[in-house]
Amino acid sequence: MAQMSEPSDFDLIQQATREIASSTGFSLSFGGLTSGIELTVNAFSGARTSNLDGLKVRKERGLGGLAMAHRSPRFTRDYERASDITHDYDSAVLGEGVVSLLAIPIIAGGTLRGLIYAGSHSLVEPDAAAARPAVAIAAALGNELAIRDEVTRRMVALRANPGGGLSPVAEEHLREQFAQLRQLAATVSDRDVKKKLHDIGRGLTDALSVGDPNLLSRDQSVQLSPRETDVLSCVALGYSNSRTAALLSLTEQTVKGYLGSAMKKLDASSRFTAVSSARKLGLLP
Repeated sequence: MAQMSEPSDFDLIQQATREIASSTGFSLSFGGLTSGIELTVNAFSGARTSNLDGLKVRKERGLGGLAMAHRSPRFTRDYERASDITHDYDSAVLGEGVVSLLAIPIIAGGTLRGLIYAGSHSLVEPDAAAARPAVAIAAALGNELAIRDEVTRRMVALRANPGGGLSPVAEEHLREQFAQLRQLAATVSDRDVKKKLHDIGRGLTDALSVGDPNLLSRDQSVQLSPRETDVLSCVALGYSNSRTAALLSLTEQTVKGYLGSAMKKLDASSRFTAVSSARKLGLLP
């Protein structure tokens, strides 16, 4: 069976427009990602025409440009008659029949990455409760893009220094980030998001291991459970059982249990040899 490819950034924003159009009070959604000083609208759901396709939006221009400039959502009940925005894009927006419109900036790790709109072909009264689901979807998209951006940055750095070329300080920082990623995953209830975070962690581990002469051939029979990996990633930073328990929202006794089972799988006589063995097997960075 062919392996499914990773969704692209475009796929993610397209999915977000579908979610907004299908699960909020807005029947239309469109948006795009920034490129340089502008963004191009190329994702749609619920559109009746192709008028919005390829629309280029700049900061301060139109409702979306205002949202981009201020990095906060902007809403207009009646787009055609709105006096607090410029009307550079009337031909496309009114040509689609948009009446009420909400523009939400996509912020990823403090960086403006794009814009997503939630619109209606009829009047919608200003209502924070009605806008909240669309804003939440845009925020989730921003978080996902932030994770991707950070992983990409780390992958580039690792490929530039393959085979353990990172300094000891950089390696330790990476391990701290890996442990924090595991801790974050432990607090997430959504299975898809949790799996995504685990996959990212494995990607970081694999990237750091490329070309490492100390890395053993991975023994596929040695598999740590997610919780065993969570605990061991904290142990790798020198954390005590009590601190690990607090970080992972577990009891200290439960932490001891996971650590013990991990040590048994790794045939390790101590917590430190367990960490060393896990690194050699590519199970920890």
